[in-house]
Amino acid sequence: MKRGRREQPAITFGCYAHGLDTTPDLELPDQRSVPADVRLLVDEARITCTSGMLLCLDREQRVIYILGEIFEVTDVVGAELLEISRENFRQRLARARRELHNFMNGQCGLVNRANPCRCDKKTRGFMQAGWVDPANLQFAGERVRHVREVVRTQSEALSTLDEQYGAIYRQHPFYDSPDFVQALRALLESPGFRRATDLP
Repeated sequence: MKRGRREQPAITFGCYAHGLDTTPDLELPDQRSVPADVRLLVDEARITCTSGMLLCLDREQRVIYILGEIFEVTDVVGAELLEISRENFRQRLARARRELHNFMNGQCGLVNRANPCRCDKKTRGFMQAGWVDPANLQFAGERVRHVREVVRTQSEALSTLDEQYGAIYRQHPFYDSPDFVQALRALLESPGFRRATDLP
């Protein structure tokens, strides 16, 4: 994050709310008219939408939120990773939580049932806008590991609102990086590596 170029802010929470409000509420498509299970399309819409909410945070806020709220690392670990003080990590995490949770509480039906926005009602609108492609699902699948399985948190009844917000993101799929594995194999199989590790 520190070495990378600074991102230009792509979207604000206000713009995102406007986009959701102007996406029409439509009935789900007929199962016979789409190449994927309709339930998977709703999952794809949910993950696409909540991932978009994360992108309303700036890069540093996203990293801190993902570490502290989704992966549930301690302030000791988070501070060490980001090379900041524990207090600073806690303050920045609290700020990121506040911004994201305020938006979700005011907009998202997953968190606040009083909100009219529902994933199943937005799915067809997302398809029409090109954000969900039934022929090429990016997030949903018949069987993928969830973030909560990777970080070994229990999927039990949530006791606080903060846990509920994080739980939405822990339901996202978790992908292992195939590029790293392939690069490592290529390195191990390279002639230069073999020569360097040969015993005399």
